[in-house]
Amino acid sequence: MLDVIACITVDHNLALVALAAGMCVVGAWISFRLFQRARDTEGWTRTGWLFLNGMATGSSIWCTHFIAMLAYETQTAVYFNATLTILSLFLAIVGTALGFALACSGLFRFAPEAGGIVIGAAVATMHYLGMAGYRVDGLIHWNQNYVVASVIASLVFGGLALNRFMRPTTRWCRHGAATSLVLGIVLLHFTGMTAMTVTPLRPLFSPNVDQFWALALAIAGVGSMVIGMGVVTALLDRNTRAVADADLQRISDFDPLTGLGNRSLFSRRLDEECVWADSNDSRLCLVLVNLDDFRSVNDLRGHSAGDAMLAALGARIAQGLKGGEVAMRIGGDEFAVMRRLSPSETVDGFLERLDALFRRPLKASGMVLPCASGMGVAIYPDHGLSASDLLANAGLALARAKVDTIERTCFCDSVMDQAERRRRELSFALRGAVERGEFSLYFQPQMDLETGAFSGAEALVRWSHPEYGSVSPAVFIPIAEENGQIITIGDWVLEQSCRQAVTWVRPVKVAVNLSAIQLRQRGLAERIGEILRETGLDPARLEIEVTESSFMADLDLSLQMLREIQALGVSVALDDFGTGYSALASLRVFPFNQIKLDRGFTSDLAVSDEARAIVHSVLMLGQSLGTPVLAEGVETDEQLAFLRAAGCRAIQGFLYSRPVPAGELQRVMLAPPASGLLGVPRRAVPVNLPQVVNG
Repeated sequence: MLDVIACITVDHNLALVALAAGMCVVGAWISFRLFQRARDTEGWTRTGWLFLNGMATGSSIWCTHFIAMLAYETQTAVYFNATLTILSLFLAIVGTALGFALACSGLFRFAPEAGGIVIGAAVATMHYLGMAGYRVDGLIHWNQNYVVASVIASLVFGGLALNRFMRPTTRWCRHGAATSLVLGIVLLHFTGMTAMTVTPLRPLFSPNVDQFWALALAIAGVGSMVIGMGVVTALLDRNTRAVADADLQRISDFDPLTGLGNRSLFSRRLDEECVWADSNDSRLCLVLVNLDDFRSVNDLRGHSAGDAMLAALGARIAQGLKGGEVAMRIGGDEFAVMRRLSPSETVDGFLERLDALFRRPLKASGMVLPCASGMGVAIYPDHGLSASDLLANAGLALARAKVDTIERTCFCDSVMDQAERRRRELSFALRGAVERGEFSLYFQPQMDLETGAFSGAEALVRWSHPEYGSVSPAVFIPIAEENGQIITIGDWVLEQSCRQAVTWVRPVKVAVNLSAIQLRQRGLAERIGEILRETGLDPARLEIEVTESSFMADLDLSLQMLREIQALGVSVALDDFGTGYSALASLRVFPFNQIKLDRGFTSDLAVSDEARAIVHSVLMLGQSLGTPVLAEGVETDEQLAFLRAAGCRAIQGFLYSRPVPAGELQRVMLAPPASGLLGVPRRAVPVNLPQVVNG
């Protein structure tokens, strides 16, 4: 080691050594900056960065080597073989490029270290190839031990440099990588120069130092330009990336249409604002806004008009906000506005300004477009102790505002929002309830009034949730229709009803209700036919029940579905007759196989002359049309007596039987008719009907 130090201090021009060292340090720094870009890219982009990396690294190493060679002082004439010198430059560029490419290739576990060793080997080969082109008027002797030591140093420090860069353990490892590369180059060169001894044949007592300085500066200048090219490229790329990152951040955080923040930014800002309110002993007002009938603008005037409306609204909101307020577009037609509040500040003025921003007509695309909205208001921490609770409560308040045609701005109300929260919870719980086996079937028997015998049963679905317990069909059926789960539930009810009916000891009908959503389902008749084939149930034993409102929602499609169902041999009954807005029109547009009289009329038979008159009229209408009538909700002997006397053929209600599980239906089916239900023979005209006065 002392020989190496002596070689540097005694046999070299220290000024040129310093110039070579500076070139080496700068080259190592820019090399790893370029390598970082190459590592972070793929494909041809990586190839381009590796090319620049090889050019900068190879040329800086070659310049370091050549300047340091010029710094070597010997008492003889010195010449350079141009071919070998140029070849050594080419080898340095190609070898370092290949080493860096291998290091970031990921071909095997130790690819970074292998790439570093390739770079070390390229540096060593470049050095000794350059030394082979070093010509002197004298004899050159080599110390093999120093030669081997120089090569080993180059390989070890090359591998270490790439190891530290690719596998950093601290933030200083990147600097350690550049330091290792510099040490590898320096140790290789000066240990290799120590290995060389020159014996002059024609001593030169006045070497041309000026020429060496001129050549060294020229090489340093050319090398600096090459390195500078890499520096400028890296800086330009860095600035371009910074601009691109800023654009990407803007795209990811802001809505391009309105210029307001989007849902991603809103989520972060809401958390931050809640933290601010806690740390400053203040409050935060959150207002969720949903535009009314925005879809109609898109449908009637086109999406360009809808976009123009949102852009104009965003500009108006941005201009109307004050300090401490921020607005975001968090959905297609949904906005969120936040305002910081002092402990005693009210929100009346704030909400009045929002009313003006969101509820005044907008001029967009040369048109004046109406703008109306519902608003849900929640205040932190009064209406929620976390950002998620605050958002949920504001959403519940907005849901009330959307259905309230008078009070369009609703505050969070724990009592009033409980029902909406429960509805949403049930809506979520309904998803997958069929697959989890949470539904069961009950059947309510129907009785033939002529014989008092069991004549059929209506299938009724029941839902038992592990957390919410037994949920009424009146509650979950509308929710299932709203979220689309009624399709899955209805299909399950239809299939299970047919499977149960096949096992009954009496070949009577099973009645299954269809919702309006199911009636609009194309392929419904094919699905019913498929279930009948799979279960083996006679189509004549299946009765489909529909309400007037369900098939009037899309009359043409519903009538087509009902005709296809009847074509299968399945009967169709009109359920809840008398509750629609045009019950008689329903009978005119479709030949129903049975009319089911709504329980509302049956329950009033004992107290209402009008109810008795209507029931009598319906029964006479059924006789005229040849369509049997079944009365629902029969619960008293008085109701039964009237219906029998009026000519009703069948009943369904608690008086005969409550809904029973599928396993108990066989017992009801086989039970003898109750003596109290047989009564007297029915009459064609009932008694004690109210008189109707003409005019």
